[in-house]
Amino acid sequence: MANSHNSQPLPQRWAIILLAGVLAGALVLSLAGPLPALGAAGATVLAVHKLMA
Repeated sequence: MANSHNSQPLPQRWAIILLAGVLAGALVLSLAGPLPALGAAGATVLAVHKLMA
């Protein structure tokens, strides 16, 4: 029984994480520009990954 402690399969979890990053990046891109959007997307991916791990 591999990955018995994970409630979601790995590809589905990464899809949720990356989708959250894209949405955060798009929101910040419309408000502040491309460089803050890249930072927001990266920070969101790291934070959501840490929360879901």
